[in-house]
Amino acid sequence: MFTKLKALRARFIQYKRSGKVHSDLDVLLSGAKENRQLEDKLQWLVKVMQWIRYEGSVDSHLEKETGRLPVARLRFLLMVLDRNPGWKKDVAHILRTVVHKVSGMELYTDTGLPKELGLWSEFSDRLMMKLLPTPPLDHELGYLFWALFPDKDDPLWLASIDNVTFDKLVELFQYEVSPEEQDWNRLQSDLEDALIYLVIQVRAIGLSSAIRTRLDKTSFRDSAFFAMMRAHEEFMNAYLAGDRNQAFEKASRFRMIVWECRRELVQVHKHLDEYGVSISLVFQIAKLRTYLQRIDSLLEILLTERLDSRKVTSFFSKLVEENQDLRSIKSLFSQNIALFARKVVERAAETGEHYITRTKEQYRHMLQAAGGGGAVTAITVYLKVGILALGLGGFLEGFFASVNYALSFVLIHLAGFTLGTKQPAMTAPALAEKMEDVDTEKGMSELVTEITHLIRSQVASILGNVMFVIPTVILIDTAFFLLVGHNIMSMEKAVSAYKSVDILGPAVIYAAFTGILLYSSSLIAGWGDNWFALNSLRKTLARSPSLRAIFGKRGARNIAVFLENNISGLLGNISLGFMLGMVPEIMKFLSVPLDVRHVTLSSGTLAGALPVLGLDFLKTWEFWRAVIGIFFIGAFNVLVSFGMAFYTAIKARGVNVTERRAIRKAIAKRFFASPLSFFIPVGATVKSSSNGSGH
Repeated sequence: MFTKLKALRARFIQYKRSGKVHSDLDVLLSGAKENRQLEDKLQWLVKVMQWIRYEGSVDSHLEKETGRLPVARLRFLLMVLDRNPGWKKDVAHILRTVVHKVSGMELYTDTGLPKELGLWSEFSDRLMMKLLPTPPLDHELGYLFWALFPDKDDPLWLASIDNVTFDKLVELFQYEVSPEEQDWNRLQSDLEDALIYLVIQVRAIGLSSAIRTRLDKTSFRDSAFFAMMRAHEEFMNAYLAGDRNQAFEKASRFRMIVWECRRELVQVHKHLDEYGVSISLVFQIAKLRTYLQRIDSLLEILLTERLDSRKVTSFFSKLVEENQDLRSIKSLFSQNIALFARKVVERAAETGEHYITRTKEQYRHMLQAAGGGGAVTAITVYLKVGILALGLGGFLEGFFASVNYALSFVLIHLAGFTLGTKQPAMTAPALAEKMEDVDTEKGMSELVTEITHLIRSQVASILGNVMFVIPTVILIDTAFFLLVGHNIMSMEKAVSAYKSVDILGPAVIYAAFTGILLYSSSLIAGWGDNWFALNSLRKTLARSPSLRAIFGKRGARNIAVFLENNISGLLGNISLGFMLGMVPEIMKFLSVPLDVRHVTLSSGTLAGALPVLGLDFLKTWEFWRAVIGIFFIGAFNVLVSFGMAFYTAIKARGVNVTERRAIRKAIAKRFFASPLSFFIPVGATVKSSSNGSGH
């Protein structure tokens, strides 16, 4: 059995390597006549392309990068055929047979273009392409294209084919055409059919409700997408009638309609903030743009009276590049998630603006709001202690802890207080929004100033949380002791509390993991705001018959406005609460040693242990290890959540590596010039750009 498996493995390796092994050219050309079946002709053509691409023992990397080597081998092939008329006739016959018998319409309409209606169905289709065996090559020219041009360097050398070589290729197709082959060339008629198909597709997608509702047209008949069909028909009538002047005139109008369609897509982008954005919609927009570009390219070739080598080679090079891109799952998501991420990030940025303090007054207000958040968290800490004391099972304990956290965070949000570690993930997108002009000195200076304000705001919020949660926890425990006669925490729980934040333990790793959860909650917050807009819930709720019957028109409208203003905060806080409570239990169930450490909650827990452990504990090294642990928990909460959110934001906005490096240098320069400005408001203050008061 193992011998058979070994033999099968050897065959598979040989098959994978076969694409890189070339046959001798004379053997290939002499055997061309023997290929009688279409499948054999296609496989022979694939082998010829392998020979053209073969690098051999060439040492010069430049030859490969410029595409000179494949083009040189193509010239050599054509020269050999010129010297051997018999071989040339056989090769020309194979080429004409392929063009005649294999459908060319798919070459223009499917090759390099997304086939499915939605992102997830397109993902499924691409995944199946990778998992399932390659379809027969005689199915359509699109599949043949994948077999002929699988290499990432193929578009490069195709685009570098010179005029002389191109003319010889065209001449090869027309060499000694027999009477039976007079109608071999279907490429022209297939191109015309492809143009009709693409126009129908563009019109259908462009007039769909997802696109139509985002245009400022009173009627769908006013849309350029509706006018596409008529413009195409007028052009084709003039083109088929043979009137070149009329055809060029109608083509100009057709192109104007295509341009109008692109302009309407720009308008759709501008309306995404009002109507919300979905991945499906982003996919449809990307698909429309690709289709419009393909229509433009086909129209250009159709209008060319004589085959232009530059236009044709450029078109086929682009076709190969798009076709290779079409098989990439990574490319699919990177292209379509970018806009979705950007719009979700922008919605998070609107929330994040309220967490950035720019003036001394806002800084004081941030400290007060953070103090309120710390006071509420003190109650949360003791409720968690009570839940643990019940001795519930893992799932129930995690669930009730989640409810405790979620209610606490929602209360902090509605009261206008602040939870410091939630801010970084929300403020990073607001910061990335300021990166539009980082290539200018003024823009870079404004960005660094904004970063200074942001870091200062984080310092204020975390300090406020910790400075208020500790005395509040101790006051609650003191009151409880005076009433009942003992502390809320047991000695066992108190020891466990300070050990849980010990810098020598895994607290820092848990804090970094908590930073990931904080970042995830900011994504949920942005998604929730987008979802609310996408489904027009403000209008729906304000006009809901049920809400109007119970609360009246004004009450229903107030509920709609309240949810519009707070849906992001509510979902972000509730999701964070449930992640902090449930994720550790899930990790425990999966035997993964991961827990959470939140700086405000950990500070409160350590403060609750102090009355139990006594004043002597403050003199021990264990206490100071716990204090250092609290500091690093806060640092890693902030750094991880802010770093991930900031990275997502700059990726969504397309900030390149050079600009990122320049930003880091500018921040370092500002820090060494004025380090205190990163922690407290010193010197001149900047007037707030938002209406929020900084909470």
